[in-house]
Formats: sequence, structure tokens, C-alpha cells
Amino acid sequence: MILSVIIVSHNTKELLAKTLDFVNQRLGESFNKKNDYEVIVVDNASTDGTQSMLKDRKIQSILLPHNIGFGNANNRGARVARGTYLLLLNSDVLLTEPVGFEKLIEFLYHDEKKSALTIKLMLDSAHMDPACHRGFPTVWNAFAYFTGLEKITRNTPLARLFGGYHLTTLSLDTIHEIDCPSAAFFLIKRRVFEKEHGFDPDYFFYAEDIDLCYRLKKNGGSIFFYPHMSALHLKYQSGMAKNGTTSNTAKQHFFSSMLLFYEKHYFAKYPRFIHILVRGGVRVLAFMSRIFS
Repeated sequence: MILSVIIVSHNTKELLAKTLDFVNQRLGESFNKKNDYEVIVVDNASTDGTQSMLKDRKIQSILLPHNIGFGNANNRGARVARGTYLLLLNSDVLLTEPVGFEKLIEFLYHDEKKSALTIKLMLDSAHMDPACHRGFPTVWNAFAYFTGLEKITRNTPLARLFGGYHLTTLSLDTIHEIDCPSAAFFLIKRRVFEKEHGFDPDYFFYAEDIDLCYRLKKNGGSIFFYPHMSALHLKYQSGMAKNGTTSNTAKQHFFSSMLLFYEKHYFAKYPRFIHILVRGGVRVLAFMSRIFS
């Protein structure tokens, strides 16, 4: 089998149904035989009828009795996947435009060091999701992003200094290497995913994709931005866009994941006073998010 598409869902029944319709259409356009690909949905204990819908549509699925987190659910799907390549796809990504999976796979196939890629994810017809084109959140990159310096220096010579988190000096019209996309559309060689032991289950929600990419690149792999194909990302359909408890919980996962990534990968690289500043800064951001939510 060539490709396994893994979709993790949580209370996005109607949107997931649309996502599956587009996925099946695009897969049919790219492959001659149905046994060249498979679609696996891992449902994180949805309560909105998602699991019944999956049973009715006879979708290959793993129906979890409780929410085990985004990365861990993807790991579950990868364990049963049979494809040489894995496409990790969000339930809120609609493949509204043609996606030549055979071209994407061929791009990775011909170079041993090419490990993974993403395509251009659009929030609407004019705005790209910046999370699909990121550098690593070093202390400096994170500082420039959260203080707004990245935004105000975009398209100026100072972008070389302050634009590292979203790689603002790189062209969005050419294929090039990046540090990490989001896992909303993440095509990766299965053997690479397995070599890195998949996502770290310590991340419940957010930053698990950055962590995987960091480990992958540290071990000599490379990840590419492939802008000649695109998809629509209806971002925040669960988690941070929702009101009340779900939104606040998601935000706290976001900030705790930031600290987890820092402690895991950057702690040994910085002196103690930087640790104090980082922890304090994250706490301030978390507090502000609660106040202004």
C-alpha cells in the first residue's frame, strides 16, 4: 500500500464528513487502484454523533472511549496503517483543490534525506495559515513573535532579525526547506515516523508537531514546504475557537506545551536567568489569555 491517510477527530462530525468526501475524491484522482491507499479515522471520544456517523459510512476507524490527545491518537492510527507514506490530516482541512498525491510522494521518494512535507494551507482565498510555514520556537523567535516584532517588521530588512518563527523572509511561491509545519497536513515517510517513535505522548494538545520535527531534523532529516498545491484550513473548529471550558482548557494546553518543549529541547542550551524569563513569560501569557478570553 502506498499511502495511509490518518485523521484524528473530536466533536467535528459535520466537518469531518466534508473532509472525508474531499479526501476520497482526491485519492481517487491520484491513484488507479483503491488498494493503493486507505483512510483511517481515530476518534477521540466524540459526543456529537461522530462515532455513529463513522459506523454508518463504514469508515475504517478507531473509536476511543476517552480523549488521549492529538499526537497519541495519531500514533494509534499509525500503528495499524499499512502505507509506505503517512498523511496526517486534520478533520478541519478540506482538500477543495486538486492534490496530486503521486507528485508529492515522488518528491519525497527520490531523496533519502527528504523526510516530510506540507502544502500551502489557506485560511481563506487570500490568507495563508502561518502555522504551515514555521521555524523552531527558539527563545529569540518566540520573543519576536509574542511581542509583535515579527509582524511589524515583515517586508522590511529587519525581518531577517525578527521573522524567524514564521520564516517571513522566505518566498511562499517556491519549494524550500522549513523547520516545521503544523500537523494539519503532514506527509511523512512511514519509516521516518517510526524511527522517531511518532509523536511524544507527553504533549496532549499543541506542540507535538514541533517536537517531532525537531527530533527529525536533529537526526538529519529534512522537511519541505510545497506551495504548488493547497487546501482550505478551517482553523479552530475545536479547542481554542470554542467558548467556555473547552477554549480555556485548550489554551492552557497550549502554554503548558510551550514549557514542555522548552524544558525538553532548550533547557540545556540556556543559562538559568533565561529559564526564569521563559517560565515567567509563559505564565504571564497564560494569565493574559484567561483575562482577555
